[in-house]
Amino acid sequence: MIEYLLGLGVTAVELMPVHQFVFGHIEMERDLPNYWGYNTIGYFAPHNGYSAAADDGGQVREFKTMVKTLHAAGIEVLIDVVFNHTGEGSELGPTLCFRGSTTPRTTG
Repeated sequence: MIEYLLGLGVTAVELMPVHQFVFGHIEMERDLPNYWGYNTIGYFAPHNGYSAAADDGGQVREFKTMVKTLHAAGIEVLIDVVFNHTGEGSELGPTLCFRGSTTPRTTG
């Protein structure tokens, strides 16, 4: 693949959100895939569903190897991150890792 990319003159690849995510309630209710990788629950963890590794944490090893291999070939790796699309959603969503409290905030 790297030879093919270099043959095309590619100097950088951009990865759409690749971090660990969960399926939102809308996707689950409608049995839809989450193609975009939104509903993040771990910005620094590669999504395990994109990995061929069967062992826990294997996706991290694969991702690091991919980035190092691309860099060695002179290809930059850009990672698209959408910080406002977390798996916790609105005040009605679950508290998984970002909010830290299940107590609703009130304004007044």
